[in-house]
Formats: sequence, structure tokens, C-alpha cells
Amino acid sequence: MRKGRNWKSRELYSRLLAPPTFLIRLDGRNFSRILEGFEKPYDFRFAKAMVETCVEVLREFNACFAFTFSDEVTFLVRDVFGCRLEKVNSIVASEFSSRLSLKLELPLSFDSRVIYAEPNEIADYLAWRQDEAWRNHLNGYAFYTLLKEMKDRRRVQEFLKGKKSKDLHDILHERGINPSKTPAWQRRGVIVHWKRVELEREFEGRVVRFERRRVVENWNPPLFGNEEGRKYLENILKEW
Repeated sequence: MRKGRNWKSRELYSRLLAPPTFLIRLDGRNFSRILEGFEKPYDFRFAKAMVETCVEVLREFNACFAFTFSDEVTFLVRDVFGCRLEKVNSIVASEFSSRLSLKLELPLSFDSRVIYAEPNEIADYLAWRQDEAWRNHLNGYAFYTLLKEMKDRRRVQEFLKGKKSKDLHDILHERGINPSKTPAWQRRGVIVHWKRVELEREFEGRVVRFERRRVVENWNPPLFGNEEGRKYLENILKEW
């Protein structure tokens, strides 16, 4: 065998480790183009496929929760792949991409990044992403509502450039759309998590009660930035 350099030592980031518990966020690549034929600004079929994939990947890696909106999803995980950053980023993203691609029969891909957050910071992080879900919601409704009028994507983009949330509110209300009355999953996202449930079975003539963990979907989550939302997340973390 020809002698050569130690190529194993040349692997970039191979020794870079994530903390024992961390967040991983996946973002879809070129989804606006690939999903051109789907209903705008939201398509329930796509949202349902995203949530189903969240459930599968959550089970696969025993994540605490998955929070998703649009083409984004955040998982809270621990001790996967020895916390090796390169494996976490590549495998979780490829697992999610392949599963969703099979469901929708489309070539879809996601990038990924690892985020460190202390337990008491997780609510703040999710509140930040939920705020982004709301901004996306306003932008999406404003864009596609105006597109029906202007018939030109570039004109709509120029018109909306620099507009703030209040401006988007006004644009929609003028056209009879109340963004606060749209489905909650469009405004707040969907969270998938483990929950302990009490079950009972009859065994040898007597009823036996026991607990099992189940994955549940919440399509109407609370606002993570307020007290109710923080308490909700605390309970989810206790169930993990």
C-alpha cells in the first residue's frame, strides 16, 4: 500500500463537539421554487407532511420536542452521535430531507445548525422563532394577496420592501383579511413532543394501570414568550 499522509487527521471539524444537550435547527433549501405548485401562502398538505416527519425524526433520535413552521424545524436533542457536530448536522438533516422527500415525492433538502442554549433559555429561543413564524405569516399573506392584484412578483416585492408589521396589518385589513383570525398553526407554528399518559389493561382478572410515553402534536401552541407558554415548555422538558 502506498504510504501517504494521515488523511483522517485532515478531516475538518471531526473533533468539534456539541454540548450534551442542544438545539438543532433545519431550514429548507429553495422551497419557494420547489413548492411552486402548492397552495399559497400556506398548504395544509405540506404542513401535515412536515409534522409527520417531525414525529418520525423525534422518535428516531429521542428528541425532546420539535417546533416547526413554514420550512423550518427545531429539535431539542441530547447525546446523539457522541455529540460530534459534523455527524449531528449531516445525519439529522439528511434523515429529515429523505423522509419528507418520500412523503411529497419531491427532491427536498435541508441545511442544519446546532445552537447551544441553557435550559432556562429554551423558551426565549422558541419565542424568537415563533416571532419569526408570525413575521413570515404576515409577509406571506401580504405578498400573495397583492400578487393577485398586481400579477407581477417583482412589483409586489418592490411595493413591500421596507414595510413593517403594522404596514402589513393595514394592507391585509384593507382587503378584508384579519391575520389574527387565520389558523393558529400558520401564526404560531406546531410543536410535537413527548407526553406521559396513563393507560390501563386487564391482566389475570384485575385492572393494571401504567404509564407510557406518547408523541403528541399541538397545532395551537401558546405564545412561548408569555407565562403560559413558558410553563407549557417547562412541563414538556419534565416529560423528557
